[in-house]
Amino acid sequence: MLVDPEEADSIEVRRHILVRELMTTVQQVGYAELGESDSDMQPSLSAMTAWDQYNKIAAHSDSATLLGQIPISTSSLLICELNFMRAPQNYHRRFENIVQVWDSCSAQGRPIASTAVFSMYLRALNMLGRHQMVLSKVARWCEPHDDKKRVLPISMMRQLILAYFCGNQPAKAMDLFFYIKSAPEYHQRITPHIYATVLRGLLQTKHLPNQDLYILVEDLLDLLTQPAYDAGPRTGMLNEILQASYKFDNIALMTYVFERFLARGIAINNTTLGIMLRSSCGSNSDVRDIHSLYKTIMASDLARVRMSEHVFATFITAFVRAERPDYALKVVYDLLAHECWNQGVWHLHELFAYYADTSMAARALDLFRLVDEDGVQMTWRVCTCVVSALSRGGQISEQFDPQSADIDTLLTMGAVYGSEGHADQALDVFTELNSRTTADPLVFALIAIKIHQMISTYAERTSTGFRFEPTSSGLRTEHELHMATSCLSTTMDKLFALDMCIHQDVFHHAISAFILARDNEKSQHTYDRMVQIKQMGPTSHTFNVLLRAAMRSWGVDAAFDMFEQLRANSGPVHSITANVLIHGLFEAQQPDRALDVYAYLVGRPTPLVNHTGFTEFLTPVPCDTYTFALLIRGLVRADLVKEAAVVFEDAFSLLPQVPRQLLETFISALEEAGLFDVAAACLKRYSKRVECAQIEAEELKYMLAQANNAAPNCLPLSYFAYLPETSHDHE
Repeated sequence: MLVDPEEADSIEVRRHILVRELMTTVQQVGYAELGESDSDMQPSLSAMTAWDQYNKIAAHSDSATLLGQIPISTSSLLICELNFMRAPQNYHRRFENIVQVWDSCSAQGRPIASTAVFSMYLRALNMLGRHQMVLSKVARWCEPHDDKKRVLPISMMRQLILAYFCGNQPAKAMDLFFYIKSAPEYHQRITPHIYATVLRGLLQTKHLPNQDLYILVEDLLDLLTQPAYDAGPRTGMLNEILQASYKFDNIALMTYVFERFLARGIAINNTTLGIMLRSSCGSNSDVRDIHSLYKTIMASDLARVRMSEHVFATFITAFVRAERPDYALKVVYDLLAHECWNQGVWHLHELFAYYADTSMAARALDLFRLVDEDGVQMTWRVCTCVVSALSRGGQISEQFDPQSADIDTLLTMGAVYGSEGHADQALDVFTELNSRTTADPLVFALIAIKIHQMISTYAERTSTGFRFEPTSSGLRTEHELHMATSCLSTTMDKLFALDMCIHQDVFHHAISAFILARDNEKSQHTYDRMVQIKQMGPTSHTFNVLLRAAMRSWGVDAAFDMFEQLRANSGPVHSITANVLIHGLFEAQQPDRALDVYAYLVGRPTPLVNHTGFTEFLTPVPCDTYTFALLIRGLVRADLVKEAAVVFEDAFSLLPQVPRQLLETFISALEEAGLFDVAAACLKRYSKRVECAQIEAEELKYMLAQANNAAPNCLPLSYFAYLPETSHDHE
């Protein structure tokens, strides 16, 4: 709720008066040094500024004298400031401060007589869980004074109701509430906060069924819709009740409140949507509840205007995970027609992935065309999902004629032929696509992906001595390999000529395919043309593609030479790519080169290698757990046990946590080498340390989660699957 400028000025003036009075009190009794540091105080003051002054007085050795000099009006003003303070970091401490100020005045025989301040004191006691004390304080306050019975103000009645509920006396709380509603002296003074307190108490104690709660909600709405209340308090009250309903797991009441507030014309805000999404779109939510919430939002102008891309994406993801793509598609249509859509497709990833996993080729292609009509740049994930859906769900037609088929049919047949190993037919389709005048990004993605898959399969077969038969699927001869690279080269030339905006992974697939085919000229040509395109400079992913393809095609020496060139230019290398290189170097019995790569990864010299080549680095690329596992196993097999121990020691300083599996990798490698005594010694030495490291990592993860930061990514156990599957003994 916005504060009127004149009211804001009066608040500032009140705070200045409060702080100056506290400082004057100190100076009057000869302790001017306590307030000197604040003589140049900033114009904008807060409740904590006043509290700091009060604390200086209370902490002084002569605090009894100093506190006695503070006027009661100043203490009352200080309690008011603390009560309405908004700073979240001091939210609970302020209630302790209120109790301290009140009790200090009472102990000096100068109790505060203001009923409004007394209500704030009762609220502080309730918030601190001292509910029985609230009841006793109110009972003492109600004692006859000057032979007159005191009438409790409505704010005090609210705190009394809260104390009854929290003290597990809901019947007394409801008796008091019904008395307030029926008593003439309270009938015109009841506030929405009374209803909110009663509803929260009933939710907590489950004293009444939902039908009775619905009646209370209607009474609250009758009160809120009066002209005395504006939009801010109405929405705040809605969010308070929704939050309480969610906390105490009453989703039925939550839904009823949300629908009735919208029906009565009360606006919502982003907080409202956040509460509803958290309750309705969880992992265990019923899809009917999600769909009902979505329909309620879209049926209300007040709610629909609050929808954003993130909210639409949440509904799409929830419907996809509930296996209702029809509902998700309806959300997509609504999103495309909504003013919040900024032509992004990231929120459609879940739906495209679902179509790919369930082989729904036609729906994936239709959705792609629907979004592509507005000229939106597709992400690589969307393109790969559509290609996957076409490959899995497309059907081969016996009447298929490439020359007379439309683009979508060609895409489907090309994907199916490519996935089923019909290389000749797939290349015919790709050639026909190249001849068409089209700037369809899916055409270039499909050709790059499928030809890369065919060439990759061919390279793997030739490297293992596979014997090609006339019935073999995929590329079978050098001539067919040349046809595939020529087709891909034509596609890339067409792409360069169109000068269209497309994802860089299309170029990466093409470069990798040419390297796997050992066509240096085409790979270099594609790379040179790519880096000339605006915002298409080489990234770490580009170098990863080059290194990994070179490892598979040209061998470990050529890949290491490429790594040397990257290192000379301080080029980026991803840890996954380095792992492939390290594994290949150990297989080639070149442990010194593997350590060379490791030293470059960690970005600093290690005790294992020559330091001279590693004096200046760009941002170092961190090693992952798999890097250390490969190094430890490789070094032990190369009879470099001491070096393996040094690498394991490095893991404690370079990894966010050292998993137990890494120690088991070290121990099993030593046992495979017949070093059982060394294995036992290492197990004894490192077991406790690994356990402590895991505990520290969990504590760090908890601290980061408390700070709303992403915790370090931990590798799944499947990452260590290479241990039983690819381990082999060296003779």
